[in-house]
Amino acid sequence: MNIRHFREEDANAVSELIIKTIRISNTKDYPEDLMEELVKTETPDKVIGRASWTHSYVVEDNGKIIACGSIGPYWGKEDESSLFTIFVLPEYQGKGVGRLIVETLEKDEYGLRAVRIEIPASITGLPFYRKLGYDFKGGNDKIDDEHLYRLEKFKKRECLLTERLYLRRWRESDADRLYSLCKDPDVGPAAGWPPHKNVDESRNIINNVFQGKEAYAVCQRGSDLPVGCIELKLGTDLCNGDDECELGFWLGKEYWGQGIMPEAAAELIRHGFEDIGMTKIWAGYYDGNVKSKRCQEKLGFQYQWTSKDVDVPAMNEKRTGHVNLITADVWKRSKTNE
Repeated sequence: MNIRHFREEDANAVSELIIKTIRISNTKDYPEDLMEELVKTETPDKVIGRASWTHSYVVEDNGKIIACGSIGPYWGKEDESSLFTIFVLPEYQGKGVGRLIVETLEKDEYGLRAVRIEIPASITGLPFYRKLGYDFKGGNDKIDDEHLYRLEKFKKRECLLTERLYLRRWRESDADRLYSLCKDPDVGPAAGWPPHKNVDESRNIINNVFQGKEAYAVCQRGSDLPVGCIELKLGTDLCNGDDECELGFWLGKEYWGQGIMPEAAAELIRHGFEDIGMTKIWAGYYDGNVKSKRCQEKLGFQYQWTSKDVDVPAMNEKRTGHVNLITADVWKRSKTNE
């Protein structure tokens, strides 16, 4: 089985699986005439319309669509989301398919950015969602006028948001994407590391390098694909205490020149000063890395010193390195003057 994003050509199959599941599973808990009225509304056009304002997914088994689910904003809110139309064909129920859908939706952009996720749950689905940590909204365990329970789950927001981007934790499943970005010889060497040789190397880096507390994949809103990486590194040689960190970043070549990294870094700097109490954020670049230099200057970093013959172990060479700094006081003054 595999789960993927919904495509418009899936609409007929998704409509059919919703109708079949309602007629077989939900009629055990609801009057048949009520369910027949409901299935009349679950047309392919309705499925396509729902997918236009949510992120919708399907689960396949040997090419057959066996389950579906969607997540979208709760009445347009940035920090609240809702789950919709989670259905699993009756013959596949009890095999972990529903859990796969919900966990995928919770890892979607709308799930990661939410501090609260709501779901309108049927009588049939109530025990399943309770097992996954959803509870009655506001403690109200009564069915509403739509014959549904309103359930909710509160969670820590797991991503940082900007106008165009969201920053989330790296996953092992990102290995193929990471390799496609980092095999380019124009990306890593400028930052001091060689191009990735294969997907296994990329997977190893995700599992052993990108696991810092403040390491994030940079993704564009509306897509779950990383386009770069950014991190506030704690405890580096530049840091003189727990309230200092070092900013590091890189961006896939095809995304250069779009202002993506300054936007991502500005949010991470805000996060560092406002959310986790940093007083100083350091940044560095090697001689010749003009893009990194300009990005740091745009962000308000101020030059500190230059060091020659700096070891770059991953490249087995020495370089000239430049160090910049931005303090919380300088950053706050810049925000006040904007």
